[in-house]
Amino acid sequence: MSAGDHPPTTRPGRPSLIADIILLMIMLAGCGQGEAEDRSGGAGTDSETNGSDSLAVAADSTDEKSSGGSKGNFLTRIFNRNKDKDDEEEEIVPVEMADVVVQDVPAFLRATATLEPDKQATVLAKIAGEIRRIHVEEGDFVKQGQVLALLDGAVERVRLEEAAARARGFALDLERVERLFDQDLVSTKAMNDSRSRHEEAEAQRKAAELSVSYTRVVAPFSGQVSNRLVDLGQNVSLGTQLFTIVDADPLVARVHLPEKNAARIAIGQPVIINPGDEGDESLMGSVTLISPIVDRRTGTIKVTCEVSGSKTAFRPGSFVRVKLETDRHTDVLVVPKRALIPEGGETYVFMAEGDTVVKVAIKTGFADDEFVEVIDGIVEGDRVITVGQGALRTGTKVRDLDAENGDGK
Repeated sequence: MSAGDHPPTTRPGRPSLIADIILLMIMLAGCGQGEAEDRSGGAGTDSETNGSDSLAVAADSTDEKSSGGSKGNFLTRIFNRNKDKDDEEEEIVPVEMADVVVQDVPAFLRATATLEPDKQATVLAKIAGEIRRIHVEEGDFVKQGQVLALLDGAVERVRLEEAAARARGFALDLERVERLFDQDLVSTKAMNDSRSRHEEAEAQRKAAELSVSYTRVVAPFSGQVSNRLVDLGQNVSLGTQLFTIVDADPLVARVHLPEKNAARIAIGQPVIINPGDEGDESLMGSVTLISPIVDRRTGTIKVTCEVSGSKTAFRPGSFVRVKLETDRHTDVLVVPKRALIPEGGETYVFMAEGDTVVKVAIKTGFADDEFVEVIDGIVEGDRVITVGQGALRTGTKVRDLDAENGDGK
């Protein structure tokens, strides 16, 4: 070897150390694949370097401990971060709530019926004749005695004139006989016969007069024309149906209740009448009649309820639901009906506890259209969920929409 030549300098372990540093950085970044590639590259470098096996083994051992610890810490951080994220993203269900309060709850008997007018009549022709005039139409309101139509009545008027003339003649004859009787010129029998003829003639005159009055078709009571059954110029006979008149104030609803239930009903008892659709206008009425007999075919008793219909949109023939109060529990715990959850023959509610809910079994009693009595399971002041129960289970977090909107209590 010449003096100017320098022996090759060997730096055992340097390529392996560089590879170890790169590998540690990659492991801290969480790239497993880069770790494998760098390990492979480091192994190739170590194989090309002589005399560095022991140092490389020591470095690899140190690297494995360092990278293993870093990898474990990295996975722990990832797990904890995902767990925190899941906790933050836990669903909070929007709901509506109501307080458990104390109030009265009635018990009702319910039935259906059809509203009927208290008065309804079909006006018939009392004589035969031609319809000369019609003064009303369907829907018109009429007063008692108001003329609805006029019939011809020419024959009846002629008969009236004839009967009146005969009655006047017999009246004059009676006056003459009475004067003669006072002078003892006629017998008592003759005076009585004259008086009888006059009375008979007068009766015939009144009958003819009545027939003439029948040419004026009048309303039997105040009400509304619900049906016109004749036309102008039509010839009608005795008994022909001409008009239908109804008096829609008051209206009546006749319901049939089981005998054991009807025993709890009394005359004058208040009733609530609703149209077919729940939630619409309600009317207050009262019981006016209770049948004294039981229908043998159905085992029911007819109960007649009366309601004023003058200021409502109810009409005769409307289908209604009738509720009769039979009992009342005072000062009891109640919750809205919509809070109830029937399940497996039991009844539950979701009760608020802080920002979560718990499912509670309850026992119920009387109920009306809006509230239900709670006998056991909750206490006054508790808050129950009324809207949004379908997405809840015990422990679910909730937020009160009423409170957010400023309507909460």
